[in-house]
Amino acid sequence: MTTKDKNKKDYELTEEQQKLEDEIDEQYNKIEEQLKKKDYILTVYQTGDKNMSLGDREKEVSPNRFYVVCSLEEIPEYIKYMKQPFWYPPEGLSKKEIKNYPYEKKKWGKYYDVTIEPFSEELEKNYLSGIKDGFFETWRRIHKREDELEVPEELRSV
Repeated sequence: MTTKDKNKKDYELTEEQQKLEDEIDEQYNKIEEQLKKKDYILTVYQTGDKNMSLGDREKEVSPNRFYVVCSLEEIPEYIKYMKQPFWYPPEGLSKKEIKNYPYEKKKWGKYYDVTIEPFSEELEKNYLSGIKDGFFETWRRIHKREDELEVPEELRSV
């Protein structure tokens, strides 16, 4: 295969280099595919954000529980709203109207819990197998023991 470097010079990859490059591409593609698979179902609990609403319930979103099927790549977005507030604009507003929406009219919220569970059949079977085989019980016992011994984080088992 002919490739160009930064200086626009053509050069030939050796067979070994091409094989390595193909393996690297395959590895990245598999990882990317895994990140995008919709394998998880989240149960998201939201509540009004008392800080941003200054305790005014009229300026808070209603408590709500909803479900979403998502990928590993999408999970951090839901966790982010446990740490920072959000507000929902009314439907039908343009991007400019949303950007200029008055603070006094916004209804603020936060997620107070996000439960992540397997959605794909494969993950469900692995999860149930882990329960049956005592995987989770064993790891709870290990974690409890490490906490009791106050083992520094860097020395804990991985």
